[in-house]
Amino acid sequence: MNQPMKITGTDDEMRAALLDINLPTLLMVMSQFAGDDRYLTEKYRPKPIEVPEGDLFPDDSGGYADELATEIREAAFDLICDLRDNGYELPAPPDLARMKKMMEFSTATPIDDNYCRMLLEETCFVDRDEQWRTELSKHTGGKPVTDFSVIVVGAGMSGICTAVKLKDACINYTILEKNPAVGGTWYENSYPDCGVDTPNHFYSFSFERNPNWSGYFSKRDELYAYFENCTDKFGIRDNIQFETEVTHMRFDEAQNLWTVTVKRADGSAEELTANLVVSAVGQLNRPVIPAFEALAEFKGDTFHSARWRHDIDLTDKKVAVIGTGCSAVQLVPKTADKAAHLTVFQRTPHWISPNRDYYRAVEDGIVWALNHLPLYAEWHRARMIFSFMDTNWPNVPGDPAWPHKERSMNEGNDALREALTGYISEQLGDRQDLMDTCVPDFPVFGKRLIIDNNWYQSMARQDVTLTNSPIVRFHEGGIETGDGKQHEFDVVIFATGFKTNLFLWPMDVVGRTGVSLADQWGDYPRAYKGMLVPHYPNLFCLYGPNTNIVHGGSIIYNIECQVHYMMQCLALMLSRGASRLEIPNAVNDEYNDEVQEISKNLAWGHPGVQSWYKNSDGKVVNNSPFTNLEFWERTHDVEPNRYQLS
Repeated sequence: MNQPMKITGTDDEMRAALLDINLPTLLMVMSQFAGDDRYLTEKYRPKPIEVPEGDLFPDDSGGYADELATEIREAAFDLICDLRDNGYELPAPPDLARMKKMMEFSTATPIDDNYCRMLLEETCFVDRDEQWRTELSKHTGGKPVTDFSVIVVGAGMSGICTAVKLKDACINYTILEKNPAVGGTWYENSYPDCGVDTPNHFYSFSFERNPNWSGYFSKRDELYAYFENCTDKFGIRDNIQFETEVTHMRFDEAQNLWTVTVKRADGSAEELTANLVVSAVGQLNRPVIPAFEALAEFKGDTFHSARWRHDIDLTDKKVAVIGTGCSAVQLVPKTADKAAHLTVFQRTPHWISPNRDYYRAVEDGIVWALNHLPLYAEWHRARMIFSFMDTNWPNVPGDPAWPHKERSMNEGNDALREALTGYISEQLGDRQDLMDTCVPDFPVFGKRLIIDNNWYQSMARQDVTLTNSPIVRFHEGGIETGDGKQHEFDVVIFATGFKTNLFLWPMDVVGRTGVSLADQWGDYPRAYKGMLVPHYPNLFCLYGPNTNIVHGGSIIYNIECQVHYMMQCLALMLSRGASRLEIPNAVNDEYNDEVQEISKNLAWGHPGVQSWYKNSDGKVVNNSPFTNLEFWERTHDVEPNRYQLS
């Protein structure tokens, strides 16, 4: 018989923790242990999670009066002491009906059944992998798969997630990583204040939650350490070939195999083969520097934000930052603190929003609960997903009757625009002359909504210049702009983005028809569910076309959805004895026509938005047109009749 589990901690530690713990989340823990509805009565019902009028922040505290809050904490203290002193066994996970009842109570909001099904998986109350495990067992009988191999290109978050699931399925795999370490974007980007704009407790794998995040929005080093830890904890490091860059891939139709050519660190080339290839290279990994006239003439230092030069001291230097996207917004304030003078070259401003949790440390009591209080982490994640994931979606689609289509999508989008404009004015203080320069002319969510880290306060500094004047050319000492001014610089930093529309570039990927994928796609990359491409059998693209998220959520959530779907396809192949799986043209066209039709009426499809989300014809090729819930629905179950299996 298993020994009962116990909680560790003194009375004082637990009472101190209870002062930090979120009460609606705590009530869910108490309700699950109680096994009845005693804590789901009207008396304990929290206020809805919503943004108060005139504010920009959601309130998820529950809004309890002090007396009732004390009562809840005392009842919780008694429960925790009992679990500590007498031990416990985890109660049965909630079924769908119970999950729905508890979440609707906790959020004071009606919730769709499928939303609750998704939360059951995201909390691991339900094993989402059981679907493909059951199908795979038809082929394996629970034994390792010895006659099938997979090559995964990239050891960032997508590659790590894929490897964990392939290992679980006992399928042979190899990861090819061009860098000397894992982590992908979190290895490559190390600029000042580099961090995530999704809450960390959601920006993590559902199967590997980290209870010890130091902040609600942690910075690069902590994020990189998380992926390093995942690599070692799940034992996948030995399957990674580092400093190995894929240059070519070709599908051999006669053998139904991919031949993958790699370049090693010493410059040597080698060919590898696999039954299936997973591209986990991401979208933001190949920095781009525009072809500025006479750039080579500049005598100072230059580098891209994704290739930060830590050996260059910016102290008392005249520094230029070109770009005002997310990376620039993050790095500029700390760069301004060092530089003698900082000049920011802006093409278009972005909408930038405050977030009171951005630099907030996770309270000690929350850390204690995530580590020691059973079920708290599960309900914490469920409520965080609800609070953050699709909350902003109503502001994204266009209202056909809305009269101000030139500036906003609908009434809610316009109200958010007004709130953010007011915030900009407040932050600029005496520098109201910068308002026209700082307020975008496109709808909120037309581009990524960036979290403010004192950007506007930095723009208002006397030693910072923000200019919209275009760059005409470089010269030995700096930059000439369209207004005729000559700017002298010691260092120029390019925060100019990535080659986002060249999804697998610079790899040369050739399918069964002998056509390069770059030629087939041209300027319009298309893939079924963002993953599968006609004429390229047994190839899965993670974070491929039309899978990027803008309105809120976690890209890790999307990656898990895609990997889940890929594993189902793989299991389907093996269970049916197929060596090839391919999506037909007609199915792919139908899907992507739907994607484009929906995208036209979303904020990022707005005709006034020029961004890396679009191709040269104005088609949205990067962003998903679906809510995060709908993406989960569309990737949850494989459709065997849609594929060509042979």
